[in-house]
Amino acid sequence: MVATGLLVMLLPGTTWVFGQELSPDAIYRSADAAYEHGDVEKAISLYESYLRARPDSVEARTNLGVALAKLGRYQDSILQYNEALKRAPGNPQVLLDISLAWYKQAAFDKAAGSLERLRAKHPENKQSLYLLSDCYLRLGRDEDLVGLLQPVFDRDSSDRAVDYALGTALIRLGQNEKGEAILQKLARTAPAGEVDLLAGTAQLAEHDSKSAVASIKKALDVSPDLPGAWLLYGRAQLDSGDREGAKVSFQRALQADPNDFEANLYLGGMLRYDGAIESAAPYLEKARMLRPTSTEVRFQMGMLDAARGQLKEALAELEQVERESPSFKEVHVQLAVLYSRLHRPGDSERERAAVMEIDEKGAGQANPQKQP
Repeated sequence: MVATGLLVMLLPGTTWVFGQELSPDAIYRSADAAYEHGDVEKAISLYESYLRARPDSVEARTNLGVALAKLGRYQDSILQYNEALKRAPGNPQVLLDISLAWYKQAAFDKAAGSLERLRAKHPENKQSLYLLSDCYLRLGRDEDLVGLLQPVFDRDSSDRAVDYALGTALIRLGQNEKGEAILQKLARTAPAGEVDLLAGTAQLAEHDSKSAVASIKKALDVSPDLPGAWLLYGRAQLDSGDREGAKVSFQRALQADPNDFEANLYLGGMLRYDGAIESAAPYLEKARMLRPTSTEVRFQMGMLDAARGQLKEALAELEQVERESPSFKEVHVQLAVLYSRLHRPGDSERERAAVMEIDEKGAGQANPQKQP
């Protein structure tokens, strides 16, 4: 092994120490040593030098990717992981590393894809289970989350992370009784703050927003950094009519996790509704980045475009929402207004008729995004 502290000079394609050319193996050992001693930039240079001599080394490419990720150069690290996967498809360590790189960039859909490949061959890996669960939660893929976690829960119901994610997903899917039973079991062994948060989650699912506000506030008084608590508090406040309090809570949620889809969507939607168009835009654009195909985001972006006077863009967004959610009353209301602004009275009248039909049927379907 090359001794620490030796002067290393890098030239194109060659590494020298005190005038002596190093072998590829010596370069690799030096790269590992540099990384272990915290000199990440030097490690990167040495791994790159080694790979010029041995470009097919999966281990070196993986280590280079890890070093690049350490410096926040996630796109560069992903390039190296992809090169490694070309040479070793299905390599579990590389799949986990590339998943983490996508995850840290909030590209949860891409992270989920890599994790699914990993779990297909290595279902016993707990780290991939937790990461994929979180990706599904963030992407709103609740059915996939239940499919992932239900078999794990059936085998062993003592994993608190699995219990919480599964209970949350079941409640989101409307299976309140089943989801609440899991959360109540979890609450029996939870610290005080978590007990109140779990109670608030169940109360919110039952539309008892007043009780949910009280329970979640108790949780936050005990532990203000509980993951997800500020988002749930904001939702409960909004449901109970406290709009200004909800805004503050969603902002606190985003301080804790800037990639919280719902907090971005709710806060952006509220600001848009209040006429703070330019303030709303970054939150809604972030929500769209997190879930590009979300109907809720599409509706809010359409309304944002309409408020900016970008009527053609707004029309394209809202017509797509109408195709995806034909019984969503509010989109017909807004399309009627938009067609009128575009001097298309026939289309405007058709949308008004659709609103009347929905009212007559008493569909009562909830809006894709609750309107503040």
